[in-house]
Amino acid sequence: MKILIKNGRVIDPASDFDQRADVAIADGTVVALGAVPADFRADRVLEAADLVVAPGLVDLAARLGEPGHEHEGMLECELAAAAAGGVTSLVCPPDTDPVLDEPGLVEMLRSRAERRSASRVFPLGALTRGLAGEAITEMTALAESGCV
Repeated sequence: MKILIKNGRVIDPASDFDQRADVAIADGTVVALGAVPADFRADRVLEAADLVVAPGLVDLAARLGEPGHEHEGMLECELAAAAAGGVTSLVCPPDTDPVLDEPGLVEMLRSRAERRSASRVFPLGALTRGLAGEAITEMTALAESGCV
């Protein structure tokens, strides 16, 4: 599918690009920014005047309902809402219930998130068990399970 986003404020921090421009996308890949090739035929045209076009936003403190409330099915709704708002990456702080202080919990959270959304979840591992400030967690094991 080919999509043309017209007249949006395009912000790409990676390339320091911040200006009003058109964006041409073919099969999920940006093929032109600014001047769109004359032979580009869009299947869908989106008018983005007064809107921001960005590669994806990052929520640095996403308060997800998991781990701890899996039975409520909240993760699916939370990730869908994030994606609908342009958030493609979510950092999950360790102060969940239960606390993200064991590799198994981290693996479960990442696995459930990967199966349910295009948004990526980056769990922050707790520094101490139960966030009590007494016993250090196994930080290497937490990192190996996917904590940042």
